[in-house]
Amino acid sequence: MSFSISTFILFFLLSLILLSIIILTLKVRQRNQNVDVTLEDKNELRAKTIQLKLHHNEKQLSRKFILPLKIQAMERLILYLERIQPQSLIKRNINNHAGLRGFHLALIQNVREEFEHNLAQQLYVSETSWQLISNAKEELIKQINLAVSNLPENAGSDQLASVLLTLDISLIQNAIQEIKAEFRGL
Repeated sequence: MSFSISTFILFFLLSLILLSIIILTLKVRQRNQNVDVTLEDKNELRAKTIQLKLHHNEKQLSRKFILPLKIQAMERLILYLERIQPQSLIKRNINNHAGLRGFHLALIQNVREEFEHNLAQQLYVSETSWQLISNAKEELIKQINLAVSNLPENAGSDQLASVLLTLDISLIQNAIQEIKAEFRGL
C-alpha cells in the first residue's frame, strides 16, 4: 500500500508542478500579449499624433497659400459683377461702336469675354457663389437681347442704353452679396 500511496503522492506532486508550469506559462503569455497590445496602442497613438500634426500643418499651409488666392478670386469676381452692370457696360462700350447692332454685339461680347477671363476663379469659391455668378451673366445676356428685340430697327445705341439702365440687376446684386457672405465666412 505504501507503494501506491507514494506513487499517488508522486503523481500528485508531478501534476501540481505541471499545473504550475502551465499556469505560469499562460500568465507570461498573457503579460506578453498585454505588452504587445500596449506597444501596438502606443504605435497607433504615435501614428495618429503624427497624422494630426501633418493635417494641422496642411491646414496651416492651406490657409497660408490658398486663402490669399481665395480672397483674390473673390475680389476678381466682384469686380466682374460690377463691370457687367448695365451702367458700367454702357460707359465702356457706347462710344466704341456705331449703331444699335454694333453696340449690342459689343455688350454681349464684353460680358462673355470677361466671364471667360474669370473662369478659373470658380476653384476658389463655393458652388453656390459660382452658380449665382453664372446665372447673373446668363440673365443679363437674355435681358440685353430682349431689350434689343423690343427696339425698332432704326433705334440708336443711346436708346438701347436708356433701356439697359432700367434692367433688373437683382441677380448680379445677389451674387455680390453671396461672395461677400462667403468672404466673411473665411
